[in-house]
Amino acid sequence: METELKLLLAPEHTKAFIRHPLIKRHAQAAPRIKDQTGTYFDTPDLLLRQNEAGLRVRRTGNEFVQTLKAGGGVHGGLHQRNEWESLVEGDAPDLPVLRDLVASDDDWARKIFSERTAAQLTPIFSTRIQRMVWDLVLDEGTQVECVLDQGTVEHGDLKAQVCEIELELKEGNASALFDFALQLLQDLPLRIGIQSKAQRGYGLFHQAIRKQNGLAAVSSASHARPLRLARKMTVEQAFLAVLGNCVEQIQANDIADQDSHDIERLHQMRVGLRRLRSAFTLFDEVIALPASLATEFEWVSQAIGHARDWDVLATQTLGKLPPQAIGAIDLERVRHAALVEAGKEHAHAVQAVASPRYTALVLQFSRWLLLAGWRDGRDEDAQEALAQTLSRFARQMLRRDERRLNKRGAHLEENDRARHRTRIAAKKMRYDIEFFQALYGEKSSRPYLKALSRLQEQLGLQNDLVVADALLQQLQQKQARLAPSIAYARGYLAGQVKDGHARMHRRWKKWQARELPR
Repeated sequence: METELKLLLAPEHTKAFIRHPLIKRHAQAAPRIKDQTGTYFDTPDLLLRQNEAGLRVRRTGNEFVQTLKAGGGVHGGLHQRNEWESLVEGDAPDLPVLRDLVASDDDWARKIFSERTAAQLTPIFSTRIQRMVWDLVLDEGTQVECVLDQGTVEHGDLKAQVCEIELELKEGNASALFDFALQLLQDLPLRIGIQSKAQRGYGLFHQAIRKQNGLAAVSSASHARPLRLARKMTVEQAFLAVLGNCVEQIQANDIADQDSHDIERLHQMRVGLRRLRSAFTLFDEVIALPASLATEFEWVSQAIGHARDWDVLATQTLGKLPPQAIGAIDLERVRHAALVEAGKEHAHAVQAVASPRYTALVLQFSRWLLLAGWRDGRDEDAQEALAQTLSRFARQMLRRDERRLNKRGAHLEENDRARHRTRIAAKKMRYDIEFFQALYGEKSSRPYLKALSRLQEQLGLQNDLVVADALLQQLQQKQARLAPSIAYARGYLAGQVKDGHARMHRRWKKWQARELPR
């Protein structure tokens, strides 16, 4: 299993990295410099990619090495994948040799090592990299291969620049990788590297296919994957599975990593952060997130949330208004002004996620997870709480959620703040049921989840209208010439708020009529 931490670095900071005191302090010798070219292979229908595997032949000097990577994943920038390597005679892979090394009869291996696959392998993209390699010995003897890669990933005329640091664990504790990265971050504006070179190459391949077929670019946003929990799991095991699922969604939609203008990526990253913070609340009776990390997650959530609020106003809420351009009323100009503000907030959100502050948050949180920091200083009762079976805990937490939602909903008639608090309670409960859905089965949980989701959806629409009014007031302060048009829009939306109350009460009653999944 290969374990490495990938960090992105702007080309203008490479000299500072090469000369950094930490490198000089821990390096056992001068760096080795290699010029490498690599070719990645797959079938025309991308069978390897579909099975989350990558096959590469890399040339260094006169030596050719084939590498197969499969399994594993990325968590907080820490890449862990199974890796098999062997020498080959030329620039083409030799699958029979790799098959002997892998020695697996899993489904993915049978597909990859079939004669049909071997016959169809074709080059998909290539890499041209200058690699500098240091052998480091960190504190407490942890051995790390430190790599600086600079170059390109190429498919036809399309290229993606590469400038990244890889810290590969050779021997010792993986936590040392995070400690070393955090020390570097004090002097260098690093970012977490989520995408591998292979992922960038496949991205170029798909971009070329779309261009050839005259197709428009598609969103690269990713929804959360289904979460599979088991009743016999311990609470601690479930906690790690839930957080891993949330983190996967967040990093898959990292708005600073690619497609930074994609508003759906921003939305899905926000959803991932909301699910993660809901998970912290769900498990807070047995596992407490350090306050310093909670504060930083709130910071980045707010930065992304502001951008999403403006996106919703510009692309959804104002779009529901009937076109109007009579006299001083011009709603299209209001929508255009809102789009401009949304673009500014989106840029601020990308800047936040690209910042060293966010990188530090990811590194510190990943280190806390790796070291099971929640166990520190816990007494015997607390340890027993972590070891209890999930089925009982899940039932208790869903009942807690239900009581909280009933308490909040008792005040629906009072004001917008009461409805907002009810919406938050409904959203958290929906996330929790989705986390635990595998415990109860779809048939048992679907009716309840459907009623709860419809309630949350209506409360969300009501909240969007309230937020829209506040944002329009801000817009009016900046665009006084649009005051008549904004006043018209606010009046129209205020009427929609009242119309939505009846639907909200109907959905509230339908949810209350449902029983918790069993």
